[in-house]
Amino acid sequence: MIVKPDETTVAYRCPECGCGIKSIVGIFGLSASALRLKCPCGKSSMTIKKTNDGKVRLSVPCIVCRHDHDYVISKELFFKNELFELPCALSGFGLCYIGSSSEVSEALHRSDEELMKILTEAGADNLDVFKSQPDAREEMPDAQVYDIVRFIVKELEAENAISCRCKPGEGDYDIELFDDSVCVFCKNCGARQYISTASLAEAQAFLEIDKLTLK
Repeated sequence: MIVKPDETTVAYRCPECGCGIKSIVGIFGLSASALRLKCPCGKSSMTIKKTNDGKVRLSVPCIVCRHDHDYVISKELFFKNELFELPCALSGFGLCYIGSSSEVSEALHRSDEELMKILTEAGADNLDVFKSQPDAREEMPDAQVYDIVRFIVKELEAENAISCRCKPGEGDYDIELFDDSVCVFCKNCGARQYISTASLAEAQAFLEIDKLTLK
């Protein structure tokens, strides 16, 4: 029996020309060296590489911040989801889409519509409008914070990387979202941990958490 290797579709939007760039990434391609997904305009690229502990690191250009954002996610999340979105922690705007080809294409289409709406409301005809927005919000929208935290918590739970007062494997974990923090708690023993999302740096850092201890 021939086993089909894991593969997924990855897409990002060029911050210079606005083009959506999409490509298939296979698990064997990650085994060799870093992959670089380049925009045809030649002014941006996204880097994907496997970390030493088997996770996937992505460096994604941002149309809002005009610099790359780094994300580290598990191999399972990278290859096994129908659709997963990585947002800019400053604005909440989706930067990278990972999943099935059809779902990623639909996400890019929705992103096109959202981007056109932003440009229309700003009276702009190109992405330069983002270069002059020093007062942009420094937090992710609540809905996106919740979705991202939920993904990360489920990942950690599947990897047995969450500990609490329960015996190993007996914890039942959930999250609660506050204005400037996220609470991860065990429904069985009541142990909890608050994680600040009050600043850009703290919100971004949560994406790289690889274990949690609830007290």
